[in-house]
Amino acid sequence: MAEPAHKLDNLEIEVKPAEEREEKSGFVIDNDEKASWALRKVRDMKRKQKANEELAQAQIEKIKEDIQEIKSWLDDENSKIQNNIDFMKEKLENYAHRLRDEDPDLKTYNLPFGALKFRKQRPKWKYDEDKLLDFVENNFEDALKIKKKVSKRELKKQAEVTGNKAVIEDTGEVIEGVTVTHPPEKFKVDVKE
Repeated sequence: MAEPAHKLDNLEIEVKPAEEREEKSGFVIDNDEKASWALRKVRDMKRKQKANEELAQAQIEKIKEDIQEIKSWLDDENSKIQNNIDFMKEKLENYAHRLRDEDPDLKTYNLPFGALKFRKQRPKWKYDEDKLLDFVENNFEDALKIKKKVSKRELKKQAEVTGNKAVIEDTGEVIEGVTVTHPPEKFKVDVKE
C-alpha cells in the first residue's frame, strides 16, 4: 500500500549506499507512485542546487570586483615605486661604470646596503624552427630529437579484450603494457527539468 504523499514529502534520506539506506529507513521504492515521488524530489533538490549555485556565483562576482579593485590599486602603487627603483638603479649603474672606468677588472663593489655587480651573460639564441629543422635534418642528425608515441586508437582497432588483458586480434598474443579494467555498470537518473 502506498504511503500518503504528505508523509513522503517530509522524509529525509541520508546519503549512504542504497542497500544500507533501505535497511535503516525502511523506505523502499517498490511502485511507480513512489518512483514518481522520488523523481519529483530529485528534481526539486536539483533546482535547489542550481539556485544555490546561482546565489554563490553572484556573490563570487561581487567579490571578484572587489579583488580587481584591490589589484588595480596595488598595481598603481607598486608601479610608482618601481619607477623610483628603476631611477635609482640607473643612477647606480652610471656610478658603477665610472668606478669600472677607473678599475677595468672591477666585478663587484660592496657597500653597506648592497653591492654593485657586473656579470657576463650567456649568449641568447633565437630559433627559426622551420629553417633550423631543415638544416639539422641534413647536417646534424644527432641533434634531432624524435618522440615516439603509441596511437591508442589504432592499437584498440587491432586488439580485443580478454579478461583484464588486451590481445592482438589475429594472433591472440598478449599486448605488454596494457591492463584492462571493467568498471561496474553506471546508474544514472534523468530528471525532467
